Amino acid sequence: MNPTTKKANAKQILFLHISILIFSLTGIFSKITANSINENGVFHIWTFVFFGLMLLNCGIYALFWQQNLKHFEVNVAYAHRCVYNVWSLLWAFLVFSENITVGNMIGTVLIIAGILVIQSE
Repeated sequence: MNPTTKKANAKQILFLHISILIFSLTGIFSKITANSINENGVFHIWTFVFFGLMLLNCGIYALFWQQNLKHFEVNVAYAHRCVYNVWSLLWAFLVFSENITVGNMIGTVLIIAGILVIQSE
């Protein structure tokens, strides 16, 4: 094992996944912003509110991401970032009542398997 290799503990992995969860909320704010533009126009107060929440959320995530990179090699952190797809699928179902297909489920399982392979190295 390379002596410069970073090995994260469970607390750091949890913080990484909470950061990714926070970033996944950007997709919710983005979709609500787009819906508000379609329904109310660009200059409506709700469009500005959700656009602001989207930007704020991206800023918070950027700060958290930089903190996470202190504890992970980039390839490992980026592999975990794929969990964003799992959260997006969950939000699509819970918040927007979208259907989840078998293909979505298979893709989610493959993403999780990939993360486990990268983490085990």
